Amino acid sequence: MPKRTADAFVYREIDGLSTKEICKLLDISTTNSWVMLYRARMLLRRCLELSGIVTPGERAEK
Repeated sequence: MPKRTADAFVYREIDGLSTKEICKLLDISTTNSWVMLYRARMLLRRCLELSGIVTPGERAEK
C-alpha cells in the first residue's frame, strides 16, 4: 500500500482524525481523502482474504 494511503488510513481509523484534519496534514482535497480511504480499505480487505483470515464477501461484524 502506498505510504500516503496508509497514512490516511491510520489517521482516520487509528488516530480518529476528521476528514478536514487528514486533508490538511496530507495537503489533499476531501474527495481525494475519500478515494484514498476507500482504496486502503479495499487493499486491507484483499490482504485479509488472501491470508485466509476472512472469506471473500464476508462482512465484518459491527
